[in-house]
Amino acid sequence: MLKDLINRLTSDELKDILEIQHAFDIAQALDELDEEEKKTVINLLSMDKLTEVLSYLEPEIAADILSTYSLLHQKVLVSELDPDDAADIINELEEENKNELLKILDKDEEVLSLIQYDESLAGAYMTNAFVKVNISDDVKQATKKVIDIAEDVSTIQTIFVVDHDNHYCGEIPLKTLLKSKYPLTVKEILTVEPTFHVNDGIDNLLKHIKHYGNTEVGIVDEENRLLGIITQDDVLDIYLEETQEDYEKLAALPDTDFKEGSFKTAMHRIPWLLILLTISIPSAFVTSNFTGILGTFVILAFFQPLILDAGGDVASQTLAVTLIELTKKDSKVISNGFKEILTGVINGFVMGLISFLITIIFSYVLHFDHGVWIGLSVGLSLWITVIIGPILGFFIPLFIKMLKFDPAVASGPFITNLIDILSNVVYFSLATIILGGFVA
Repeated sequence: MLKDLINRLTSDELKDILEIQHAFDIAQALDELDEEEKKTVINLLSMDKLTEVLSYLEPEIAADILSTYSLLHQKVLVSELDPDDAADIINELEEENKNELLKILDKDEEVLSLIQYDESLAGAYMTNAFVKVNISDDVKQATKKVIDIAEDVSTIQTIFVVDHDNHYCGEIPLKTLLKSKYPLTVKEILTVEPTFHVNDGIDNLLKHIKHYGNTEVGIVDEENRLLGIITQDDVLDIYLEETQEDYEKLAALPDTDFKEGSFKTAMHRIPWLLILLTISIPSAFVTSNFTGILGTFVILAFFQPLILDAGGDVASQTLAVTLIELTKKDSKVISNGFKEILTGVINGFVMGLISFLITIIFSYVLHFDHGVWIGLSVGLSLWITVIIGPILGFFIPLFIKMLKFDPAVASGPFITNLIDILSNVVYFSLATIILGGFVA
């Protein structure tokens, strides 16, 4: 739509339309434009609208746009952005540009206190633009402070309370403050909510927010001084980033960058694929050691994919359930893990019985001798494999968690390859034991 408007309207007409459009819609529409059209749109945006649009763009894209302006213009834009958004964008600038910009920012610029935090820490996502009142204030004084600062902060839904040394004392919902009458004081209406440490990891922050249900979370230092807050929109961004990261780990993918070309993407992925390829070599080696039984009973090769796929499927299901359980505060990971294993025993028996009957039918139709014994080899192998799958899917992430690593690194491809090796060993070993007497 925006592309069409650029071609049909005059600059003044387009500028008027851009001013009444939501900044998110403009940010989304920029993806459809070529470089010249993007430049046209950006040049028509007012300063206020441009900062809004930048805040909705991915930080690396916003940084590319910011870097097209002079340093003085960059300084103005950064001062207009919310501090947490500004910090994200500055961190995506080229190192030289970033250092030059930081040098000319005012020393009291709030973004400077946020730049220092690593993106894996809570401090990187907090904003220091929020409503703060003193514990000695009465409700009239507190209400006046909210009114005075409302235009300059991210949210006014929660008012944070500190003492004279900026120590966190509690918080007040805006609704509660507005309903309170003088001479009540802030101290009389505040509630103390759990806060979060600035240097703690965002994985724990997400669990904290989920468990306590906060819409805004106070971020404090070692001495319980209130440094900033995490807002609801920040939480949604963190959830999105963490979900993508966990999915990448489960799929054994390196960090995904959608701006990279095919060659760079391939170069990032090839090490992981080579690792998985190396892990899969033992599976081929196992098969090569059973050429005798395979040569006599060729039908075993027909059912090999069935055995391998079933084990990998149930392992991946148990892995997903275990990872979900490990994120819960009231987790019953052990009991649920054993329930998964028992489920594997039951499912494996049913699947093994069905495959036993199907194998006998296939053997009869294809005129293979010893159909019952071949069916027993396939059915029993499938049962055992479907039991092994949930055992690995449960114990591997649990073990990784005990070592203080992220259990999501127990990726699906890794466990699937491990299952393939064990499934082949089980399948051909049982086939050799059961059918070995029939080999000439």
